[in-house]
Amino acid sequence: MQTLQDAGRIALAKSLAAMAVHIAWGRGDGAWTAPPANPSNRTALQDEIGRRAVVDVGYAVPGTAQDHDIEMPGQVYYKTSPVPTPFLLLRTTFGFGDAQGETVRECGVFFGTVAKAGVPPGQRYLTPAEVENPGTVYCLEYRSPVLRSGTTKATEEIVIPL
Repeated sequence: MQTLQDAGRIALAKSLAAMAVHIAWGRGDGAWTAPPANPSNRTALQDEIGRRAVVDVGYAVPGTAQDHDIEMPGQVYYKTSPVPTPFLLLRTTFGFGDAQGETVRECGVFFGTVAKAGVPPGQRYLTPAEVENPGTVYCLEYRSPVLRSGTTKATEEIVIPL
């Protein structure tokens, strides 16, 4: 049996980093009061609200509680890396008005999103009506409900181990 090498994982990370990538938020199921188990067979969010283009694509390496730049749920730590690694780092910040008044219960990473004709070039936030092709969902997470009041920005920071 062949074993995928770190160089191959880095090549995958570089390939993904070169693609259009968006982080999407969804309403999920309105009955969810706590996050249910994340499925592995979804091709879309259950009820997408909108998606924002990732503006910061980089790389990370595992870190420790004492020496880290990024903390993920479950006390998982990473440090940013100036060189490509098998850990792809994605960051974007949803604006004040993005999903205002909506309850966010799900989040997903999509590679290869294509906006519809007529959407201004460079527009970073897209509603489902502005998406021609959603691309491929890479990962998703069901979350505890959060009401977007429109009074704060929200930064999403996701590390994808390859």
